[in-house]
Formats: sequence, structure tokens, C-alpha cells
Amino acid sequence: MPEDSGPTARLDPVSIRDVWPNEAQDLTPWLAERPDFLGDALELELELEGQEMAVGGYSADLVFRDADQGSRVVVENMYGTTDHDHIGKLITYAAGLDAGHVVLLAESFRPEHRTALNWLNRVSTEDCTFFGLVLEAWRIDDSRPAPHLRVEVQPDDWSRTVRATVAGGHSRLSALYVQFWSEILEGLHQAEEVWRRRRTPGTGSWMDFRNDTKHGVAYIGSFCRHDGERRLRAEARLDTFDAEETAALYRQLDARRSEIEQSFGAALAWEPHEDYRFSRVAAYFPGSMTIEEADEDSEQRQEAKRWLIDAVCRLRGAMSPVLEELWDMEEWD
Repeated sequence: MPEDSGPTARLDPVSIRDVWPNEAQDLTPWLAERPDFLGDALELELELEGQEMAVGGYSADLVFRDADQGSRVVVENMYGTTDHDHIGKLITYAAGLDAGHVVLLAESFRPEHRTALNWLNRVSTEDCTFFGLVLEAWRIDDSRPAPHLRVEVQPDDWSRTVRATVAGGHSRLSALYVQFWSEILEGLHQAEEVWRRRRTPGTGSWMDFRNDTKHGVAYIGSFCRHDGERRLRAEARLDTFDAEETAALYRQLDARRSEIEQSFGAALAWEPHEDYRFSRVAAYFPGSMTIEEADEDSEQRQEAKRWLIDAVCRLRGAMSPVLEELWDMEEWD
């Protein structure tokens, strides 16, 4: 029988180097432009934050955001078989970027490295998970190569956990957060079109409503502890992925504090964080507030919702023009 006859086709493997000759110049940009490709394998909705993000003397290949939870997803790519160097970098990036999910993508995994990632999942908290993905490419007869990701390592019961979250299988506390953030998102979507990209409510104590990586700022709502009290906060979190650059950005903004506060319409809390990579410009809801209190169908809840929606919009309105101007400058003093 001729080889090419019949109803079936031949499936052949293709070297990933034939598809992406250079890991840094070809593969990483390709993945950056296709967050859904990685997202489908991880069962997460991803949004790109940046490429080659500096962490000390190293740089993480790709950094995404989990659109549902707001946590960072750090991806390290490599050709060939896994090695100790990339496992070490993975842990460095997880710590330096405060990652919620950490991914090593390779052509194959050594058994000892597969074991190491599984061990990290066992000993880590639920706030940080580790994945190993095998990158493959296949061709059917003479078709173009089709890339494919095979999950080599993931947390135990990961798919079940994701399905439960999507289906609403939250704890009581998570359910309270989901309900509150859903109502805030609805209000923001009605207020300004710029907020409509974020559609899925968070399940934790804070939520990133808009992440403007171009200008090194994220606009966030959070239930937090401030001055010994539980408070509701609207904040512009400054984080350029470089501690010195973030500190310089904060100083430039602080020098224009009166201008920003006049535009916002009230005094703001200016909070540099010397021990962390980020700094914060924030407003606080008057009085104590917890998610349990916000769960009550009371005037305080309605007032808190109105305040947060308004504060986040005004904060962005006050910060954005100044940030645009600063980033257009060739250098900062």
C-alpha cells in the first residue's frame, strides 16, 4: 500500500530549534505574544507583564499575571534537558518577584529535577506553586509545525482545584471577597472604559484592577491593616521590577505630591518601602473595615463600595498624567 494513501496521516516530531532557532530571540517573544498558549496548559487566564524582568543580577524570561487572582506567573525557558542552574534561577525568581506560580519550560526533565519541583509543591504554601512544562512541536505530513505543551509537573489535584474555583467552590471567606470584588468591578466598568479589561473578581483580600506595566504602576483595592486597624485601601502600587528604578520613580512623584493631591482632591498616604521593591501611594476608607463587615447589607457596605470605586478612579486620574510626563523624560534627577 502506498505510504501516503488511506484516511490517516503521519504525525512526526519536529525539533523546537527548527521552529524557534534562538530561545531568547525567537521562543520568548513568541510566547509573550501568545499568553493563551501557556494559559491553556496551566489552566489559567494570563496577561503579559513583561519580558526579561530583572531580579538581582539575573532576569526572568517572562512574567504574566493570573487575571483571576492577580498573582504573578514567572516563566523560565530553556532548550535541552533541565539543569541545576535553571532550577536555582526558578527559586530566585519566585522570591524576587513574589510569584504565585513558577514555571520551568524545557525540552525534557531529568528525574531529579522533576522530583525537586514536586517536593517544592509539597513544602510550599498554596500561595506559590511550581510547574514543569515540556515544549514539543509536531507536524502532520507536510503541514506547518504545531507547538504543544505537555505538563510534566504540577501541584497535586491542580485541575480539580482550578475547576472548583471556577465553579465557585470557594471557602466562606473567599466567597465574601468574590462577591465584594464583583460589585466593585461592576461599578468600575460603568465608571470608565479603561477598567473593563479586568473581568474576573479576585478571591483574596486584594485585587489588581488595572496593571499599567508601561508606567510601573498597578491600581489595587485591598483589605489591609493600617495604623493598628483593619482598613479598606485604594492604592497605586509602584513597581518597575527594579528596586532602584522604583525608588527613583517614587521620589519623582513625591516631588509633585501637592499637584497629585490637588488633582485627587484630598491628602494621600505616601508610603515608600525601603525593604521591598515596591512603594505605594494610597487612600484609606474612613474608619475600620473588614470583609465580614462589608458582607453585611448595610449602608456602610454601600458607602465603602462607592468610596473605593471613586477613589480608584480619582487616583488613576491624578497619577496618570504625571506618570506619562515622567516616563517621557530622558532621565530623572
